[in-house]
Amino acid sequence: MRKPLRWTMTALALVAIAMTFIATCWYSVDETQFVIVTDFGRVAAVHGDGGAGLHFKWPWWSTVTLDRRLHVLDPPAREVLTADKRNLEVAPYVAWRVAEPERCYRALGTLGAAGPRLSERVSAALGAAIGRRDLTAFASTDPTKWGLDELMTEVREEVAAGALDELGIAVVDVRLRRFQPPLEVRPAVFDLVRSERRQVAATLRAEGEATFQEITSQAERERDKVLAEADAEAERIRGRGEAEATRVLNKAHGRDPRFYEYVRQLETYRALLDEKTTIVLSASSPLLKLLNQGPPEDLKGLEPPTSAAGDAGP
Repeated sequence: MRKPLRWTMTALALVAIAMTFIATCWYSVDETQFVIVTDFGRVAAVHGDGGAGLHFKWPWWSTVTLDRRLHVLDPPAREVLTADKRNLEVAPYVAWRVAEPERCYRALGTLGAAGPRLSERVSAALGAAIGRRDLTAFASTDPTKWGLDELMTEVREEVAAGALDELGIAVVDVRLRRFQPPLEVRPAVFDLVRSERRQVAATLRAEGEATFQEITSQAERERDKVLAEADAEAERIRGRGEAEATRVLNKAHGRDPRFYEYVRQLETYRALLDEKTTIVLSASSPLLKLLNQGPPEDLKGLEPPTSAAGDAGP
């Protein structure tokens, strides 16, 4: 009885050893991972791009898993100096992912070491980029003058080149999650903003004044042009009226000079005399003679027609 039991125990042990051996010979690859297979430190295989599923390996081979999804790194805020020696507090964030798993494994071992390495590179590149710019490039109230997009593109390109070549990491983007001056330099920043606003206001006032002057000058030119044309037209109308009046007067005078002179005297009386008028005339005045003696014999009984008197008016 002991011998069959011994054989049974041996068989169970062999089965357990075989199952353990078989279990260590297989590994699975997820779609979100890179799996690096190593043979005593030497990379034997890399799976990830289209290699999801179950794979075989020798039991003495090891596997290292790297997450291939997008990672976001939030380095701590730090102070940097601008070109004009002003402090700025900046806190960036970095979006990155594993691009070359074998190189990443050789450089970092695990992704836990990627954060500090990337943080150092981003901080150095960001400090250098800001150090080449004055504070006015960041304190402007006009977003088009900030140049933050240009600044972050410069930092990303500088960090991405070294991270890919040395760490096997692709830097997708670098942005600022916080950007502000420290408390001790904020008054200087506010002064810069106020100064810029005053300059913008002065520029707008000058442009408005120039536009006002231009519009006023144009309106005055138009007014002078219209008045000149109106005066010229009035002179032409007045000239035609005076010419017509002279023609009518000459025509009336030519038809009967004595009657015309008589009518003109009557019109003179009408213009001079009213209920409140007092006139002192000499005895030889033609006006007094007409009042004393009346019209000449050949003109008595004649009444100047209203139209004739109107036509003969000055």
